[in-house]
Amino acid sequence: MPKIERNQTVPNHRRQPATIIDEATGEEVRVSSVIFGIVMLIAILVATAAWMGGSMSQIGSRFGGFMDDTARVAGVDVRSVTVIGLELNPALADEVRAAAMIEPGENMFRADPYLIQRRVEATKKVLNVRVHRLWPGQVVILADAAEPVALWHDGRDWKVVDGLGRLLPDANAEDHGNLLRLAGMGAPAAAPQLTRALAANPDINDRVAVATRVGERRWDMRFVSGVTVRLPEDEALDGALDRLAKLQVRTALTQRPLDMIDLRSRGRVYLRASEQAKLDAALPLKAERI
Repeated sequence: MPKIERNQTVPNHRRQPATIIDEATGEEVRVSSVIFGIVMLIAILVATAAWMGGSMSQIGSRFGGFMDDTARVAGVDVRSVTVIGLELNPALADEVRAAAMIEPGENMFRADPYLIQRRVEATKKVLNVRVHRLWPGQVVILADAAEPVALWHDGRDWKVVDGLGRLLPDANAEDHGNLLRLAGMGAPAAAPQLTRALAANPDINDRVAVATRVGERRWDMRFVSGVTVRLPEDEALDGALDRLAKLQVRTALTQRPLDMIDLRSRGRVYLRASEQAKLDAALPLKAERI
């Protein structure tokens, strides 16, 4: 019989099964064999689940329990979960510990710091969450209580806003009547920048009655004197408040008989007198260069 080369096509011969060449060994592996092996593995797992009287999730749970037992024997189990930073609020510390969902006795390798951090942050009651695994068996959670910085009116009720612009779900607005009051769509998220900028300018901080978010990009602030200050967009907010604070020190600007102070133009402050002041002094709208 004539010899047939490997790549020569033989007429009327059935197609050979597809193969994969293992580069490490040079051996041929049939694709059908690989697929068959995967199917058999799945079948074995399903059959094992049925034999154990449970589901695949139960197998995973039992395997996890086995790994926890092994970790305890090997000395790499969680021995303590410590919360630092909430010593003055033990109830909140207990809530954070519960949210971490890590108990003594569990495998230290399953105590994922990033997963625990996300769980604790999801409570929306703490700030600056950090999680560390200290070997051989300690999990440490560092967190600060979410400090209220403002009150926001959502159209129906006042809500407490924390230093990250989040609403504190269990905080009572009546207990924080001294905080800055906010209004407008998007005000909570933008509150941290505004409160920090006002805190840096105490000469005007205590004079603000309410700050209203405009177009989710800037603020209008109404002062206790009745004057409204129109601020520029957030990128220029700090500089504008600094200018206003300097004018307040020099001229007591927010205490003048004005209806509006417009700081939206860089280098200029536009003033509009109150209606009563116009009647009294016929003071027109004017611009002052600073």
